[in-house]
Amino acid sequence: MQQLSDFEQGLKFFYDDDYANAASCFLKAAQQGDAEAQFSLGNMFVEGQGIPRDEQQAASWFRKSAEQGFVAAQVNLGVMYTQGQGVERNLVEAHKWFNIAGGAVDEEGMDLREVVEEQMTPAEISEAMRLARDWITAYHRLH
Repeated sequence: MQQLSDFEQGLKFFYDDDYANAASCFLKAAQQGDAEAQFSLGNMFVEGQGIPRDEQQAASWFRKSAEQGFVAAQVNLGVMYTQGQGVERNLVEAHKWFNIAGGAVDEEGMDLREVVEEQMTPAEISEAMRLARDWITAYHRLH
């Protein structure tokens, strides 16, 4: 019988509402670079499930996951920048992450990007799009 990965074990605990053990398993997997575990751990920090609520930790784990191309984490990171949750409010960064997620055909990311754009100057939008293009180019070079 195949042993469950730390992430899979974490999911099992999570679905059994055993959040403390889920967080522990997700942390192990996240520290080993598992993007989905990083995303899940970020969500647990946002909600305070099994661990103290900590928006800065959430943003940090979402960033690690987002930088690996995990679209849901890119959207969540964009939301955090939009609202100034755990990070300094920065609409250019928010737009950048929504744009990156949108490039991966994430409808929610594109919708959120449009909402953020309404609060931005044309120069800010242009800068955010340049940053997103640069990120996507660098990401594809590495992968």
